[in-house]
Amino acid sequence: MNAVILAGGGKTDSFAHKHGAENKALIPIGDKLMFEYVYSALRNSRYIQEIVIVGPVREFSKYVVPGVQVLEDTGDMVDNCLAAIHRLPQDQPVALVTSDIPMLTTGVLDNYLAGLEGLEGDFFYPIISKATNEDRYPGVKRTYAILREGTFTGGNLTVLNPVVADLVASKVRALVSERKNVFKMGSLIGFGFLFRLLLRQLTIPEAEKRLSQLFCCKCKAVECFSPEIGTDVDKDSDLELARKVLAGS
Repeated sequence: MNAVILAGGGKTDSFAHKHGAENKALIPIGDKLMFEYVYSALRNSRYIQEIVIVGPVREFSKYVVPGVQVLEDTGDMVDNCLAAIHRLPQDQPVALVTSDIPMLTTGVLDNYLAGLEGLEGDFFYPIISKATNEDRYPGVKRTYAILREGTFTGGNLTVLNPVVADLVASKVRALVSERKNVFKMGSLIGFGFLFRLLLRQLTIPEAEKRLSQLFCCKCKAVECFSPEIGTDVDKDSDLELARKVLAGS
């Protein structure tokens, strides 16, 4: 498969500016920049062939090998995803990875991707249990959803069939545009789905079925046992953890 590293948002990223960087992905961690850890994990993967990076071209071009495409950030994550996906072969899956998960390693990446082999689907989304997160990074704050099977957070490494990218993007835009209107969001997602989620009665298969209907493609949640995939850096405590974990790496 191929991969896209999403590293946009520099102009409005107060967290990056606070730490003296134009873009969050350019914040130093040890002797590397944040995105370099992610880039290295992908570049050395036995699964990843071509890589496209979305972010400030002038900066990122200094750190990548020839042949890696770097696209300028448009300011919109959905547009960034589509622009990058359209640059890649359309007959191979694409791993969409954010640049702010510096604890990601090639071993963690390849182990997760190996678990997708043989699964049928167009959109694979990693879910990580609270117990797994707490065992590896005790006390780290994450946003969790309580499902009937347990308490989970999402990961920052999805795998998508590029053929359905434009259709999925249109659905995502609709959800984003209505995110502040509870009734319209309910009508899009389904009030029954929302009620079951709020009552903690929603199951993973039910979530997969509803999202597959919503995005008009087969969606699959894949439990991941590597919290590195979901441990992103978006606040000071996250950055402190990353620097502690990656010291000397």
